[in-house]
Formats: sequence, structure tokens, C-alpha cells
Amino acid sequence: MSTVSFNIIITHEPGLDNYRFIVSRLRRTGLEHVVVDKGPSVILIRVSDPYQAIETLREPLKDIPVIYRVIPVDTVVDPYVELVASKARELAESKIPQDKTFRVTLHGRLYWAETRLPAHTIDAVRVIANGINRAVSLTNPDYVVYVRSVKLYHRRRYAAITVTTPEKIITLKSSKP
Repeated sequence: MSTVSFNIIITHEPGLDNYRFIVSRLRRTGLEHVVVDKGPSVILIRVSDPYQAIETLREPLKDIPVIYRVIPVDTVVDPYVELVASKARELAESKIPQDKTFRVTLHGRLYWAETRLPAHTIDAVRVIANGINRAVSLTNPDYVVYVRSVKLYHRRRYAAITVTTPEKIITLKSSKP
């Protein structure tokens, strides 16, 4: 993993009360974790094994109506389309079998490395997907290449990348981030 110290993202309805509620519920699960940072509706935590943590959290968190998603993170890189595409390709080649399908889901802003200008979401998704030598399925993928742009310590932006099967991402309010 990179030098950035989080490996789970929890997205939730905005508000300090919601943040406090979720953190108190996390403590009750017994999961050993460290809150690395928080934003208006994002909590970044570190655990020893993010995929095992997802299984531990699935049941206790399912009844918390303010949580949108709980996402394990495979790696964290600078938020440049080309770098994200390269890392996503590496992860996909090692995690997605040849005969399986995938889709790219991008939340947040990525930038072009050369110009540092923001990339349109559809352009970024195309570049990421084109680098992965597997079949694409937008409606029923076997795997998801999930990319989320996050700010760490309210300053530095990063791209968190996850390549996993859809059920490994806890989605409680699917229409939300």
C-alpha cells in the first residue's frame, strides 16, 4: 500500500451528529481501527485488513440509515488520470480473471497529469477502462474498479482505488455517493 494511511472509506449523510453516531457505532463493533481523517460526509479509517473489516462491519452497520457506502481501499495514489489508470490496470490484471467483466465507477474529480486541469468524468473513466484488458459490463459487472477522489487533512487530494466484486462494497443508500 502507499504511504497514505487509510484503507476504508465510509460515506455518510453530512453533519457532525452523523459522524459522531457512526464513530460510536464503529467502536461498538470491536473492530480495531483508527480514524485517519474526516470530511463533511466522508470518514477515512485504517484497519489491518480492509476486506475482513467489511465482513465484520456488514451486519452492525446495515441498520444505520445515515451511511451511504463502506468501501475497502486497495491503494491510494495522486489524483491524476494517467496514474490512476496505471494502478487500476495493475490491480485489475491481478484480481479480475480473464473471463470476468468489470465496470469503472468514479466519484470525485481527477486531473490530467501534464496540465493539472480537471478531467471530465467520462473521459477519465474511458482512459481507466481502456487500460484494462477485460470485458466491460455496465449493467451487471462481475468486478468494480471503484475510484474515489478524497481530500486528506482538508488539503491534499488523493485517489483511492479498489478492484473488487460488487458485494465487497457495502452499499446502504445506492443512489448516493
